[in-house]
Parts: sequence; structure tokens; C-alpha cells
Amino acid sequence: MSSLSMYSGPDKMHTTLSQWQDIPLHRLMLATLIEKLENRLLANPSATRVLEQWISTYNLAPDNNLYAHRQTEGTAPCPPFLLQTLLGTCDTQAEDVHYRKVQLTTHGKVFSEAENWYIPARLSSEMATQLDTTDKPFGLVVAALNFSRQLIKRESLWFPLPDQWEQHGIPVGSGKPIGLPPYLFRHMAVLRTQTGQAFCVVIETYTAEALGFPPPAMPA
Repeated sequence: MSSLSMYSGPDKMHTTLSQWQDIPLHRLMLATLIEKLENRLLANPSATRVLEQWISTYNLAPDNNLYAHRQTEGTAPCPPFLLQTLLGTCDTQAEDVHYRKVQLTTHGKVFSEAENWYIPARLSSEMATQLDTTDKPFGLVVAALNFSRQLIKRESLWFPLPDQWEQHGIPVGSGKPIGLPPYLFRHMAVLRTQTGQAFCVVIETYTAEALGFPPPAMPA
């Protein structure tokens, strides 16, 4: 069984029609936007701040304030390869690992779903309490740590261009609205303090709400 098979993924969401059309130009634009968002996320330790800036830039909501809706039902096991990264290789470590699952939302739109496994003993007591009792985004709660973020694994869940498009070309398309899938890509990362100590591992899945704006007007 692969280490990822233990991860059930976020709750199911439905494919929705967009204002983007099934034509080569729009598919190229969408591919560029997805890579742009992912590159920003990879370059910044706080996914929350990146999403808020993205929402503001593309007017995806009346304001860019994201809220973390904490899911309180049950827990999920941490995939072994992530748990080893969090705890280290020492078999004698028995630090308590907590689980937190949230959806980052604003005005009814879910922009990402995240599962965090973290060690409260490596945080301040105030941070640990906020994570247990509030809906604040994880990155904002621990921002005072000036933490770094290291990508461990990424998964592309949807890409608007066909495989080997650069060799075989892009189909003309139907010209109809493109049905955006629920999810675009997934990141698995470890968060570390300034001294390099791991205190959290996270699986984040980003939704197609990031592409929920109309394509630019083309010159006549």
C-alpha cells in the first residue's frame, strides 16, 4: 500500500461550468494561471496570504478575508512518510501529534482544504490553544515563528492542456464553456522554525475557485 493511499482526500465537490471557453487560447491562459498560482504558493510560507492576495487581484469576492472553517468530526492518520518528516528518525520520540482539518473560505467559496498534523509542544501555549479552540488559519496562528515551508510532494489534479500538447498541438475545442473540476493541485509540505525544527506537516488541496473570474476581453 502506498503512503498516499491512507489519505482519503477532501470532501467531494462538483464540477462547475465557467466563463472560460473550450478553445486553445483560453486553455493556454488557464494553464498559465494555474502555474502562476502554484509558483506563488511555493515561494511563500503562508498559503493563506497568497490566496488572499489572489482573491484581491482577481476580484473573486467582495473582500479578500479568508476564514478557516475547522472540521471537528474525527481525525485522520498522518501518512507515514510525512510523520517521519515531522518526528524525525529517532524511534524514541513520542511527542503528541494533533490533527486539524480546515477549509479556507470566503463568501461561500472554498479556495483550499488543508489537513495539518502538528506538535503542540513545539509551539507556544497560546498558539496551541488557538489551534484547538478557534477557526483561525494555521499560518496566521503561527506567523510569529517566522517559519519556513518546504515542499515534500506535489500532485497535479487537473491541467487544461492535453499531454504532449507541445508535440501534437492543442485540439480546436468545442467553443463551449469549460467545466472546471473541483480541484487543481495538491501540495504536501513541512513547516519548520527558524532553527530548522519541524513542527507541522500539511496536505493542502487547492480548488478551481481560483479560476472563477472571466477571461480577458480580446481585441476586436
